[in-house]
Amino acid sequence: MKKTLCVLLCALLVLVSCRKNSAVYVDADPSAVIDSVYGALEDGSAASEYVPQLITEQITEKNEEYYLGVAGVPYASGAASEAFVQPVTYSFCVIRLEEGADYDAERKKIERNINKSKWVCAAAEDATVVRYENVIAVIMGEKQVCRELEGAFLKIIASK
Repeated sequence: MKKTLCVLLCALLVLVSCRKNSAVYVDADPSAVIDSVYGALEDGSAASEYVPQLITEQITEKNEEYYLGVAGVPYASGAASEAFVQPVTYSFCVIRLEEGADYDAERKKIERNINKSKWVCAAAEDATVVRYENVIAVIMGEKQVCRELEGAFLKIIASK
């Protein structure tokens, strides 16, 4: 009896340790995350200067390649915030990956394919792809703006 129980416990440990993705699943609404990040920015920061001219829309199959640089990312929901009037080289996107996806592999795929020159006759100075558990933020713009948004994103998403 003890041997059987020990074998079963060992098998369970092996199964749990070999799971493809043992990360915690964060069930956050991407649009709400974007709004929270903007609310957390300090007045007068480089990123806060963009907020009045931005609109947020849902990421769909029709526009995912434009926002993420690649199509076919297994996301459950996504939102993108960009300037209403172009060309302002600023983009802040948040996606929530489907449960069970290889979160880090998807982050790397987006990072490899991001298009800093997606605007007509303009390119972003910097691009950052940051992941917290199953939530990925894609940030493009000036270096200082990217740093500020990344810090605010990580602060907000870690509290969800």
